[in-house]
Amino acid sequence: MADYKRMSKAASGLLACLMALLAPAARAEPAVVGLARAYLGPQSTLDAIQSIHYVGSIDRLDPDRADKVPEHVSLDLTLAKPLRQHQVVRGTKVSRTTVLDGYDAWDLLKDNADPRKARLTWLQPAEIKSLRADTWENLYYYRVPAGGAVEDKGPATVDGVDCERVAFTHGANAVYERYFDRDTGRLVMTVRGTETFRESGEIRVDGVRFPKRIVSSHKTPSGKDEVTTVTFDSIVLNEPLNPDLFAAPSPLAPKAVPAAGAVPKK
Repeated sequence: MADYKRMSKAASGLLACLMALLAPAARAEPAVVGLARAYLGPQSTLDAIQSIHYVGSIDRLDPDRADKVPEHVSLDLTLAKPLRQHQVVRGTKVSRTTVLDGYDAWDLLKDNADPRKARLTWLQPAEIKSLRADTWENLYYYRVPAGGAVEDKGPATVDGVDCERVAFTHGANAVYERYFDRDTGRLVMTVRGTETFRESGEIRVDGVRFPKRIVSSHKTPSGKDEVTTVTFDSIVLNEPLNPDLFAAPSPLAPKAVPAAGAVPKK
């Protein structure tokens, strides 16, 4: 179960790098931010995006695993304005659904073979704040965070590219440092805490650029690099959404679910 929670959190964190949409911020902002928006696509198209639905997969390579085989799960993620998220990470035996609905959020862990074996956990304020920040960064990309700030940190070189480093701050523990190509506005790298994120490939939807793949890396307690890769198979914008998608689940009777050790390592 712990592995699945890390996978779902990794997906949310990785997706904070995604190329989403938005209107120009009302406050003063670094000039490169406008260039970065223009790189994504037409401003009118970005403004019109109300929801994004991603389908793909997550592969996480734990460097401390003896077999060195990545753990593979499927991903189904819907993000909707103003701040809603519905994410399903499905493995061979266990599935985890994480939902954010404004200021409410929860995890629902289910046994794939017997859905009656489920456990519902309401998220704590710190977890909700983190999830809200990730959702904002996807749906209101490059905009000044509500109650936060955007600050130009100056030039930097990443992967041989001359970049402008810009910090998007949601709070003390939620800062996204983005490195934009100073010539094109392309996002070269994102740093959040101890994690780095890089994008590759491209999927175009209604004239908007999205990455095909996002790779994150961070150090494990043993000092090795743990690498998580999100790969998208399809991206749909502004599809009709069932109102129940973000509805709070009914109380569940406590039942056993497979322990973390019961999830097969792939």
